[in-house]
Amino acid sequence: MLHNKRYEREYASMMCSQGFHCERIAGSGSARDAVCDCILFKEGIAYLVEVKATKYPVFYSRAYVREQLGRMQSTALKQQVHALLAIKFKNRGWKQLDITEKIPEVIKWQ
Repeated sequence: MLHNKRYEREYASMMCSQGFHCERIAGSGSARDAVCDCILFKEGIAYLVEVKATKYPVFYSRAYVREQLGRMQSTALKQQVHALLAIKFKNRGWKQLDITEKIPEVIKWQ
């Protein structure tokens, strides 16, 4: 968790290079009321984004992660924006999932 800010910054930079406006929310992991790591905007559409990283080719959304993602998902639905989960599969690349409707328990790199 300590190095997740590195991946949050990498994600924000990557999304800016793809034409999005991306704001990283500093301290989101420790802030009690923060529901996401980044906010994306493009062409009038907003996205709340949670950034995770794993060294494995599979990401498991354990109970505490599902609770965290559920808070973001609930906020996104109330505000009529999208909820995204961005996962950095170390030494592989990035995968993004729209979790506005459903939070998967297992996410595979391929």
